[in-house]
Amino acid sequence: MVKVAGLDLSASTRRYTGLAVIDDNTLLFIGRVKYDQEILDTVTSYKPRIVAIDSPLSHAEGFREVDLVMKRRGFPVLPPGWRSMRMLVDRALKLKSLFEEQGLLVVETHPRSALKSSGCRDYDELLNAHGIKVGYSLSRDEYDAIVAALVARYYSEDRALKIEASDGVIYLLPRICV
Repeated sequence: MVKVAGLDLSASTRRYTGLAVIDDNTLLFIGRVKYDQEILDTVTSYKPRIVAIDSPLSHAEGFREVDLVMKRRGFPVLPPGWRSMRMLVDRALKLKSLFEEQGLLVVETHPRSALKSSGCRDYDELLNAHGIKVGYSLSRDEYDAIVAALVARYYSEDRALKIEASDGVIYLLPRICV
């Protein structure tokens, strides 16, 4: 198995970003961080090979073609062209560049859509299906970060659901729960 990380990125450092690092189905880190350097330092300290980020990884005036494919398949996403989304994309692209300088592969995901594509009813069912145990209550940011990390893991195994168009690729979870 490959060590991977997932980020539920916030557009601004005024809000928390969820961060998870997993190795196989072992949760090595789960938490909330704020600043880009803190994100970079925490992720790189675990030496993952792949980081899945909950953010568009390209700009567009409105919806990208890949977003429209997602919407047609029943996965609600927001357009990167909205002002608040532009801030998120800018931050994601900056972090993507910093991660790639460290030799990490970065992929785009959408955790809510990934949870839906998994067939699991909720976060707890998804975590149970992977044998991931957390002994305390998590924030939505942290749950979404774990989902993103699981997407990265499935990507590393070439088993992630790939939603693709001419302007991007979004990776989701394969069907896990029946």
